[in-house]
Amino acid sequence: MKLKFLFLLTASLLASGAVTAQTKTLTVDVNDVLNSNTKIVAQTTVGQSFFVGHQLGTGYYYSGGIFRAITDNNNNAANYYFDGIANGITNFSVRADGQGYFAGAIGVGVTSPGARLHIFNQYDVNQTTALKMFYQGTWGTPAYASNFRFIDLSSTENGKVLQVNGTGVGIGYDAPAWSSPDKLYISGNVGIGTNTPREALSVNGNIRAKQIKVEIVNWPDYVFKPGHHLPSLTEVQAYIDQNQHLPEIPSEQEIAKDGLNLGEMNKLLLKKIEELTLYLIDKEKIITEQQRKLADQEKINELSGERLKRIEKSLSALAGCGCFDSIVEYKDKEGHVIAKKN
Repeated sequence: MKLKFLFLLTASLLASGAVTAQTKTLTVDVNDVLNSNTKIVAQTTVGQSFFVGHQLGTGYYYSGGIFRAITDNNNNAANYYFDGIANGITNFSVRADGQGYFAGAIGVGVTSPGARLHIFNQYDVNQTTALKMFYQGTWGTPAYASNFRFIDLSSTENGKVLQVNGTGVGIGYDAPAWSSPDKLYISGNVGIGTNTPREALSVNGNIRAKQIKVEIVNWPDYVFKPGHHLPSLTEVQAYIDQNQHLPEIPSEQEIAKDGLNLGEMNKLLLKKIEELTLYLIDKEKIITEQQRKLADQEKINELSGERLKRIEKSLSALAGCGCFDSIVEYKDKEGHVIAKKN
């Protein structure tokens, strides 16, 4: 009977304890003294604390804490997995919803990062990519596709610095729209081989291309239109004598200072070629007229020669009969004496 009573009493106490008991954890202070608490807490000699456990309320706080691991927090976005605190300042946190915060520099592959994000990739034949970003899935909507950014670098001074989306890159501009075939937009001057570009593109070096198109206005077809003043070659000669270069063409000093404007120079060269063409046309007209006159003169000379031969033949016949004792002069139609006969 006593044995049965003790058994029932023990069972009753165990059941009672099972209903009212709560989970207890231990606290270890600097003197290695263990205290009951709802967390495991380790404290350093300077009063900083490390703990792991459950936080059910919002008022629990370690002012000198250096590291915490918290679960089962019912405070929505404040439901941390881990955070680190020093002198009341949160230096990092990782939330259960996947978001994180780091107050200092982050090193990937490097223990002493020299920037907010420092990635170091040691030579490894099996690891050839230091940073990779990949979007998987459909764009959903054109607005999302155009607004999506792999990289978005901006500043208060210069606005958009670098924009990279799933289509292309924008430097100083938004990146190309999702439906655009374009790949790169650049705002501002670009220097290749130079850090002092003076134009939209300044290249200190050679350029090789299969085709270059230059947009030009006022193409010099007006040279061939009626009313255009074509300077005489005498005027051109006078200008060359005074300036040592063609009219309208930049001088050697101007080219050395400002460079050669390909579009403007091609326009000027074409104008000079067109003017030269007109000069040649005029000269051809003069030469053609001179050749015509020369041909006419040759015909006249040929006819005159034949006439002279006939006259000489007639004179020879007259001389043979002794019909004339006086000197007779024979002249052509221009008045030149062509023969004399006694």
